[in-house]
Amino acid sequence: MLPLHFIHQASAAQSHSPITINGNVAFTAANGVISGSGTASDPYVIAGWEIFPAPFFNTAISVSDTSAYFVISNIKAHEFGSQFQNVTHFVIDGFDSPGGLSFGNVRNGVIERITGPLSVAGSYCRGYCPYQGGTNITIANSVINTLHIDHSQNVTVSGNTISGSTVKGIDMDVSSNVTITNNTVSSNMEDGIAFFGYHVMVSYNNITANVGNGLSFRGEDISVFHNHFSGNGLGIPGTIRTPAAGLALGGVNLTIQDNTFNSDGILGAPAAVAPDYFIASGNLANGNPILFYHDCQGVDVDNIPVGQILIANCNHVRIANVRILNTAEGVQLNRVNNTIISGSEFSMNNNDGISIQSSKNVTMSNDKVVGNKGNGINVGPSGAYVFRSGLITLRDSEVGNNGDGIHFESGAGIWLNADNCTLTRNTVYTNQLSGILSGGTNITISYNTVTGNGARAAPVSTVFDLMGGISTSLGSPSTSISDFFWITSNNISNNYPYGAGIIDARHANATDNLISSNQGYGILVSGSAYGTIYHNNMINDIVEGVEAAPGVQYSSSWSEPYPGRGNYWSDYAGNDLCSGPNQDQCNAPDGIGDTPKTLFACATEVNYICGNFNNTDRRPLMRPYGFVPDSDPPNWSNASLRVIQATTSTITLQWTPAIDQIGAIRYSIYEGSRRIAIVRGAFLTYTVTGLTAGTPYSFHVEAMDPWGNWSTSGPSVNASTTGWWQYWYLVVLVVAGVGTAALLHWKGWLRLWRRPRITLSKRPAMISKTWWLSGFFGQAFSPDYGQ
Repeated sequence: MLPLHFIHQASAAQSHSPITINGNVAFTAANGVISGSGTASDPYVIAGWEIFPAPFFNTAISVSDTSAYFVISNIKAHEFGSQFQNVTHFVIDGFDSPGGLSFGNVRNGVIERITGPLSVAGSYCRGYCPYQGGTNITIANSVINTLHIDHSQNVTVSGNTISGSTVKGIDMDVSSNVTITNNTVSSNMEDGIAFFGYHVMVSYNNITANVGNGLSFRGEDISVFHNHFSGNGLGIPGTIRTPAAGLALGGVNLTIQDNTFNSDGILGAPAAVAPDYFIASGNLANGNPILFYHDCQGVDVDNIPVGQILIANCNHVRIANVRILNTAEGVQLNRVNNTIISGSEFSMNNNDGISIQSSKNVTMSNDKVVGNKGNGINVGPSGAYVFRSGLITLRDSEVGNNGDGIHFESGAGIWLNADNCTLTRNTVYTNQLSGILSGGTNITISYNTVTGNGARAAPVSTVFDLMGGISTSLGSPSTSISDFFWITSNNISNNYPYGAGIIDARHANATDNLISSNQGYGILVSGSAYGTIYHNNMINDIVEGVEAAPGVQYSSSWSEPYPGRGNYWSDYAGNDLCSGPNQDQCNAPDGIGDTPKTLFACATEVNYICGNFNNTDRRPLMRPYGFVPDSDPPNWSNASLRVIQATTSTITLQWTPAIDQIGAIRYSIYEGSRRIAIVRGAFLTYTVTGLTAGTPYSFHVEAMDPWGNWSTSGPSVNASTTGWWQYWYLVVLVVAGVGTAALLHWKGWLRLWRRPRITLSKRPAMISKTWWLSGFFGQAFSPDYGQ
């Protein structure tokens, strides 16, 4: 390399045409050389030029096939980039080039104080044999928005600011003996630094606010130490979310030491690590130590400050009473068996709260997993040729508000794709995607409270199967069908677009669930077979139940054989006068409706799942299953009835729901003492029509529970329809307009009422269609019919 003392400090830049140097003989004054003879002690100097575009040139400076020593200093290039190919012994110091600088097959160079994109990349000959990008290259003290390095070796990248790239900040491929140190890498639209390399050291960099990972890599013999990572992995609205962090692990023979992470962390506990990974205790996430264990027996982490926990290939692990917030992922387990996680919190992390991959016999209990940007708890992986997780128990935990509100392909409370699992007594609420999204075989989901899941803003047409309260749509390892599910005794309410979705499943049984007030379907069956659905209470869902799918139908599985029973449907309007298997023994009722409950008929134009079979519940219950009948009517504590819109002939009412053991299923609307309508409990508004303009009215609402008890103290409201005089301002405008027009006409300025001339001729009389415009614009709009 050239000594830096040869760099020429130019005065104010002078204009120059584009420069092309091909071979040593082209270093001439005409090509901007101001001094030097091309030797190591006296290099050619090209300095102090401002280069503008010119015809027949597509580069500002092009230098190729040279062996002479040269310095290019203090150059400002407009529009065009500059290219250096097959050159040695050079210094670029001070080059402002928005069009970028490109280097290929270059050696022994310093590139310093440049502004703009920079590429040091090899080219390819026929047969795909690579030429080197650069050898013995230093890139320093520059402001670069994209740095690309390819097929290079012995490269130092130091002291640069690399930000604002629409792709990766530093993108390096197939390079070796590279040092990346003391740079600021920030606000790039993909990863801050990403590379595939050998013998690479990344140290003392400030890596912040990149949309993808701060640093990701593949390769061998990689050292990462004394870097500061902050706020990486932001994601982009409207794109598919991919897990991202401060540091994404990859490659072999790694050393990760003394790095600090603020609001991000390390992602990707690998399956096979020893002796390939060394993650020292000096790494901190939000000021707390990142713990990394691998190939071990007996790990106990209890009630200590922890920034992150990464565990791979271990057995007998206990994690208790820890709190991990605002990092990449709270806990990552890969091939870890016999694990207990209890009494801990994993919240507000940038990806999943807890990731459990290829692990067996894991129990989580009494944990809090809230507000993570990915899934709350992620158990996997999926696929036919992977080491699947199994024997997973999740119980007595709080899992809520997961998902980032931007990317709708993630954000489930519990994402479970595993076998032989139990989920019980959890509270799962307001997660972006689904409350419990599951797949695999032999899954029991029982006694959970699952409420408010499924974002209304999600693109339902693309993620419909993944939404709702509980969904079985993730499939099994060998097929896309989940098998042997027991969904029982859950409280599933206020989810969107369905409460329980039995989707692409066989032998899925749903019993004894309370499924209420879901904003769409209460229970949905799609592409499933051989299961049973009975003893569920469907209360005030927009549509209580639907079986709609291209696959085989459930085939009369919505009830047990008589005297067994089906489900309770709050929208069922049948009677119970008879009994018997066919409900034709009409000497006494039996608590079963005399006519089947027909499931919702699918309409293609309003549903994403069709092919409806119009199946039926042959034995619908007349009263809720499993609840003690009561004689108390619904109550209206803190209730209200209000008018949300009034016109001259209509008034729209809205009320808060009445309170009951499992919900009011009917509302009666009264005008005075006259009942004018009865609506289902799923709806809390009603529009009264046929009213008289400008007239006062009095309304009140009463509620009925599933046992037929009507309230008598419902809320009331006095309201009036609007009268025409309430639109006085429109009358004033019309009168004012007419009066003004009359005044202008009287003054002769506006001839709106001028009678058109009718000319008798041999042809029929013709009247100008544009006569009304002529009063404003003159004869230009009045055709002359006399010609």
